[in-house]
Amino acid sequence: MTRTLSAVLSALSLSLVGCGMSVATPDVAAYQQSVSALQTAVTAHQSDSASTTTSQDCIAEHQRYEALARPQIGLMTNMSGGMDDCGRAMGHAGPFDMFSMCGSMQSELDRHAAAACTGDAAANHAEAARHCGLMRDWLAREQTGVNSMSTGGGMMGGGRCSR
Repeated sequence: MTRTLSAVLSALSLSLVGCGMSVATPDVAAYQQSVSALQTAVTAHQSDSASTTTSQDCIAEHQRYEALARPQIGLMTNMSGGMDDCGRAMGHAGPFDMFSMCGSMQSELDRHAAAACTGDAAANHAEAARHCGLMRDWLAREQTGVNSMSTGGGMMGGGRCSR
């Protein structure tokens, strides 16, 4: 259902652009800020998790990370549809599946929340490293999409997404 709705919206966006209309440009700068904030949180989480030695320290670190990461993923998810639509309207379908990547990051954050701090220190460190590696990979792909939108050869002129 979501893919069908996305395909319909993409086709509508393309037809509007093809008719000389333009699609409202998403706030690329705000999206970039969320990507950067999440990258910072992930980097700090891996570093800080590596130094935890007790279960209480692990739990406190995980709670700190959750308080930073969840809101950023929520913001990115809310903006990702507009980012995807604009990118597709520009004919750059490759990197523009930010909505799906946000969903993957949300699922991974949920999985990590269930697994974090459930083992000994070594297992907890390994879980944090595994989680942070996946998050960094997804964020690198998100960054590619953001970069192509912000430096896309003038594709975003006058606050509009247009060909």
